[in-house]
Amino acid sequence: MSYTAESVDVIVIGGGHAGIEAAFASARLGLKTIIFSMTLDFIGNLPCNPSIGGTAKGHLALGGEMGKAADYATIQSKMLNRGKGPAVHSLRVQADRNKYHTYMKSALENQENLYVKQAEIVDILTEDKKVTGVVTHLGVTYPCKAVILATGTFLRGKIFVGENEYYGGPDGL
Repeated sequence: MSYTAESVDVIVIGGGHAGIEAAFASARLGLKTIIFSMTLDFIGNLPCNPSIGGTAKGHLALGGEMGKAADYATIQSKMLNRGKGPAVHSLRVQADRNKYHTYMKSALENQENLYVKQAEIVDILTEDKKVTGVVTHLGVTYPCKAVILATGTFLRGKIFVGENEYYGGPDGL
């Protein structure tokens, strides 16, 4: 037996840096948005490196919630590239993973027009070359007008342990 949910404007797949910022941007534009994460316990998890800022992730944080969460969860901070010109100086902070996750999950849950769902998305539906919705691993269909894929390391991630390899994601997912 399948179930079809109420239609939304945007569905974001993934609860990491990019997915979180995309969901906030969409909802703050007034679009009815759902963000899906395989588990709500891993929203904003920082599995690979609990640092925010620097010359890469720092640019993603501009104007978004990421900087606020980093300020809230900072353990230490450092200015990078001090030996170079001011154009490449870049602040990086080490964040407490649990505090960062707790902040981001709460911020998402309290954002108007934004709904947080736990499910694995197994299919993206299209009709006439246009996205029409997604399907969860439990067979629930969520109709939508747009899908943003922000799966990070979870999309067919491959784990290597010595000579062995298998598909998986960070922290055992």
